[in-house]
Amino acid sequence: MITMKKYIRKFIYILVLTSFISCEQYLDINEDPNVLTDVPSELLLKGMILADTQIQSGHLMRISQLWSGQLKGKASLYDRIYNYNVSPEEGNDIWAFMYHGIMTQNDIIQEDSADNLVKGIANVIEAHGIGSMASMFGDVPYSEVGTAEDAAFDGQLAVYQAAQTLLNDAIAQLTLVPSARRFSDDILLNGNPAAWIQVANTLKARYFLAVRQYPEAYASAQAGISTAANSLRYAAAYSAYGTTNENSNLYNLIFTGSRAGDLTFNGCFTDGLLNTGTPTTRNNSKTNESRRHDYLTLDEAGINANRLSWKSAPMPFVTYEENLLILAETGFRTLGFNEGLTRLNALRARLRSGSAFLGNPTLSLQYDDYVASDFDAGSIENATSIAADRALLREIIEEKYVSTFGTLVTFDDLRRIRATDNDISIPLTPNSGTKFPERMLIAQDEINGNSNAPSPIPDIFTKTPVNE
Repeated sequence: MITMKKYIRKFIYILVLTSFISCEQYLDINEDPNVLTDVPSELLLKGMILADTQIQSGHLMRISQLWSGQLKGKASLYDRIYNYNVSPEEGNDIWAFMYHGIMTQNDIIQEDSADNLVKGIANVIEAHGIGSMASMFGDVPYSEVGTAEDAAFDGQLAVYQAAQTLLNDAIAQLTLVPSARRFSDDILLNGNPAAWIQVANTLKARYFLAVRQYPEAYASAQAGISTAANSLRYAAAYSAYGTTNENSNLYNLIFTGSRAGDLTFNGCFTDGLLNTGTPTTRNNSKTNESRRHDYLTLDEAGINANRLSWKSAPMPFVTYEENLLILAETGFRTLGFNEGLTRLNALRARLRSGSAFLGNPTLSLQYDDYVASDFDAGSIENATSIAADRALLREIIEEKYVSTFGTLVTFDDLRRIRATDNDISIPLTPNSGTKFPERMLIAQDEINGNSNAPSPIPDIFTKTPVNE
């Protein structure tokens, strides 16, 4: 059950921090769970950020990668999940982080704090979390959480709209904050209000895109993340809480922990897409993915400081690259070919700068600008001789599939594009059987504790409403 009596809500903050996390012993923080106390809003916000980290980069995100061609299960739990044998228990922690670790804490912040910077950031974090929940699960509780013992499940579209309202509120709050204001308890963007406003606008664009409101997504992305420095990435806590293994990048914890050997990047679809000499390679005379391929290679045998699995490697949440590619897709869909191509080339300029990712510096990277003729039938970006417009959109979608690696966005886009543009979707094949997963399973704790949980729960092959 996700509802909580208000008289114990301040205790939940301590519970969240001391329970991080059963499957990933994460965050070395000492708190006394028996002491009830008023907790400063700044620390509540930090707890919200850490809870959101697990939603965005933890166990369910890795499951989404197994189902999106970006990782392969090799053994034990992840081999079973890779082949679509998954149980509702896999979602228990994520639901607790959302409803107790984020929503309960934000209720306190919005009620008790007079600091618009803290309140604005907290609203962005809640929107990020609940939007991700709607994407993963479809209908989820929201509007009655905290007011009813058994909260009703709101429709997926209604939850997306609620996330938009939160983001509008956050932007209004953050706009009131002096531009020079900072505070160190924000371990993501150092309390930079302008950066958080940009993140909020990119999230608005993400959620408009999820429901195919392309003009609105394009408008929001134009006010979105405009520089890599304003990307929302998790890494700062590695030093903020002490450079111990427990505070590491979540991939690092998996590949150095008890699950080492259970999953790998090697042999997945993305591996073949970025590698040279494979039937599915995206390398061509203007593109060399060798260095990015090295950066994204995740395996217990190849951890080093140039890879995404390094202990202090930043994990992406909401990024400049995502914003550029939302502009490319929605610009194409609203204004046409030239706008889509211009925006795609802006992303390619970012990639060829060499600062978008690490990877072995001795390996090549190449991302020359594309020109319109590259998408003509038979050209380097249109070997299948489809219409040039479709070839450009296919490349934008494929680039985003790679550039949003390590986020839930990839799983979002795969389902969205299959529903409306299947002719140019990423050419995956199911890991098992003939159907692709369309959602995560509602958490077992919610099934057991909330009489409003659907019965039977939708299986993983049931499309969520926005993709029907």
